[in-house]
Amino acid sequence: MKSNIEDVFIQPLKKVVNERGHLMEVQKYDDPIFPGFGQTYITSTLPGAIKAWYRHHKQVDQIAIIKGELLLVLYDTRENSSSFKQLQEIKMNEKDPVLVQIPTGIWHGFKAVGVESAYLVHLNSKAFSFADADEDRLPYNDPFIPYTWPI
Repeated sequence: MKSNIEDVFIQPLKKVVNERGHLMEVQKYDDPIFPGFGQTYITSTLPGAIKAWYRHHKQVDQIAIIKGELLLVLYDTRENSSSFKQLQEIKMNEKDPVLVQIPTGIWHGFKAVGVESAYLVHLNSKAFSFADADEDRLPYNDPFIPYTWPI
């Protein structure tokens, strides 16, 4: 799947389904877009909740949905990027799962859509450190990012 923002990768994930359930492979160390390993965690977002905006300077974020539906929004403020000042919406759901790799310098946030919580697995290239947080934050409605979240 193609992204309109430079250096963002959207990789479809394979689900192997059988009569007992399913297996979904998210990433292996020999995948072409594997950025290295720092930390893996799972988050849940309540229906209608918005978690935005975030940007990293050293860490590459990777997000895959494992349950529910999500609207992921990216905003490129990297001045040397061919996609400078471009926005992108990525709809994510458990039926057609994808792994989205978000490079450093890209503002990103998401909203759980639908009637149930969205569960995400986050595969970060660096571990989070409270002493040296590699993260800039803005409120979800900050006018710096020209985006209005759908109701």
